[in-house]
Amino acid sequence: MTRKSALHKFFNLFCSISPRLKRSVWRILYQYVTGLDKGAQVIFMNYGYASESEKIKLRKIDEKNRYCVQLYHHVASAINLKGKDLLEVGCGRGGGSSYIVRYFKPSSMTGVDFSGKSIKFCKKFYSVKGLSFYVGDAEALPFEDNKFDAVINIESSHCYGNMDQFLREVFRVIKPDGHFLFADFRKKDEINNLSNQLARSGFELIKEERITQNVLRALELDNNRKLKLIQKVPKILHKSFSDFAGLKGTETYESFRNGDRKYFNFVLKKKKKK
Repeated sequence: MTRKSALHKFFNLFCSISPRLKRSVWRILYQYVTGLDKGAQVIFMNYGYASESEKIKLRKIDEKNRYCVQLYHHVASAINLKGKDLLEVGCGRGGGSSYIVRYFKPSSMTGVDFSGKSIKFCKKFYSVKGLSFYVGDAEALPFEDNKFDAVINIESSHCYGNMDQFLREVFRVIKPDGHFLFADFRKKDEINNLSNQLARSGFELIKEERITQNVLRALELDNNRKLKLIQKVPKILHKSFSDFAGLKGTETYESFRNGDRKYFNFVLKKKKKK
């Protein structure tokens, strides 16, 4: 076994040991990526979305991130966000929050992430009216009850140690009749658990959609761009970062291709109490 393969296997094993260790590993990885990216080349860290019927018109500055942007667009366009107060939990490098503010015109957009380096980057890199960023824990959101019209969470929840607690926090901060726009993947043996977690969350399920094939197509179309970015990190990390990015031929890519992982998009609503 090569040193790179051993590191990759150790990474995956470490993530599976316990929820707390899993959270710590993801925190370290995100902090490391942020530290490497001095030129702000990576402002999105999702697998993307591709559809012939949903190719959106983008400004020139956003075109290089088209497939990552299209995932945000697909999720955010489920409801009318204009004039609303929004929260993105797990905002990462802020590209999605910035896109939503500029294209969907909410009244306000707040991004929260557990990575202090990512939030520092966001505050420095973005200057958009109505957009703000805070360090915060998805399982203990630093906001009062009934504050937001909608909460957005894209490709982040698989990192969390306690999904039920996260859902309780999202439910708490959403206004009555507000929406939770949620997209993420799960391994096939975790799907029933996710369904049960959503069922006991208190939200009304408005829409459930499987978008695995759209995500897989985006991975294929965006492969060369991501490959060029990975070439800039130390060689010992190429395999782990390639798998993290879902490059063609990696374990992550193959898991989507062969059905071992499924990608979901949900629209949920917090009903008013009668």
